[in-house]
Amino acid sequence: MKLQRIFTACALGLLLCLLAGCAFLDDLKLFRAGAEGSDTVLEQDLDADEGAAAPTETGTAAPGPDTAAPTPAPAEPAAAARRVTLYFAGADGKLVPEEREIPAQEGLARATVNELIAGPQTAGLSPTLPASALVEGMTVRDGLCTVDFSSELTERLPADAASQKLAVYSIVNTLTQFDTVEQVRILVDGEPLSGSVDGIDLSAALAPAGL
Repeated sequence: MKLQRIFTACALGLLLCLLAGCAFLDDLKLFRAGAEGSDTVLEQDLDADEGAAAPTETGTAAPGPDTAAPTPAPAEPAAAARRVTLYFAGADGKLVPEEREIPAQEGLARATVNELIAGPQTAGLSPTLPASALVEGMTVRDGLCTVDFSSELTERLPADAASQKLAVYSIVNTLTQFDTVEQVRILVDGEPLSGSVDGIDLSAALAPAGL
């Protein structure tokens, strides 16, 4: 009788173990199925993200084909030019005007005289001033322009009166083209010119003349 009870108890224990094992296997299958389902969802999310713009090195999205290109900075306007008239010696020994464009700037009258010193650009015209002469100063007050040259102006001018007169009036006629200038007084190293040419007092303020 005792053996029968023992045998029955062992059989029940074995049956319970078998039942527990089957339940564990079913749980294991369900766990594996859930894990595989999660991987599938992640792969689908990655596939969907492949169409999105890839991040740039700074972490911002790279511009797509419809993104407008940055507008370039506007180019700086070219410097305005001013047309001036210079007076040079013609083949007949008279002053001949030559028009020239120079950049608009402060001290335009001084820049114009520097162009006069540089010489003509028109064939057949000759310079009236020595190329080594320098403008050392210039003032305009009450219609009078006082221009101060370096000593090269008188040291390197031709000695004849005709060339000296052309030199003086090439300066005067060039400067009196400006509305604020009516007369010109010429200095050399801060001192007025001395002497006269054809009865013209070179130390005085001079008005333009047709030569």
